[in-house]
Amino acid sequence: MKLTENFKAFVGEKILKGQAKNMVRKSAFCNIHESKHIGIIYNATEYVSFEIIKNLAKDLAHDSKKISVLGYVDSNKLIDNYLYRKGFDFFSKNELNWYYKPISPAVDQFVAEHFDILINLSLEDHFPIRYITTLSPAQFKAGIYSASDSCLDLMIDIEKEKRTMRGLQKEVVKERETGQEDRDIEADIEKKTETEILLNFLINQLLHYLSILKK
Repeated sequence: MKLTENFKAFVGEKILKGQAKNMVRKSAFCNIHESKHIGIIYNATEYVSFEIIKNLAKDLAHDSKKISVLGYVDSNKLIDNYLYRKGFDFFSKNELNWYYKPISPAVDQFVAEHFDILINLSLEDHFPIRYITTLSPAQFKAGIYSASDSCLDLMIDIEKEKRTMRGLQKEVVKERETGQEDRDIEADIEKKTETEILLNFLINQLLHYLSILKK
């Protein structure tokens, strides 16, 4: 099973590299204050991420900007709370082909948009999200640093923040003696807390640098 998944991933990477090599994109610095249309793509598997992205989109829209948001749910089923969310589109594992390429009308529309800025807010490397980010003709692309992602014009490295978070979590665990059920609950809470802190950190860093960019 693992061998099959690895083969599919290998084919997906190969096809993406070929498509990226053939695409034509005119990249240019774009200050977030001057942008008119911003695209946001993120990992929507954890609901806490949706709340953060919703507030971000609301704040950015105050400047009369058009904001398009696409979330990927790393599951075969969309979360009920995501259904019929105005201004937000989502896709799940059910909308990936055999080599993990995202295939849905929402994805096609998002990829076709000529954003002034595309912001990838996924904290981890998910191929479907990277596929969309890579093939987007957006003028400027920003997101988290990843050795496997060469399409971004601005990258923020948050590995130091990740190590700090995990170090704190280990210290807390050492101080508590709990049963397995309690540990599972705590692990879930810690994961949501880590996601919230790291995502907010990434957003703050990206908005800072995108606000001081000059052509």
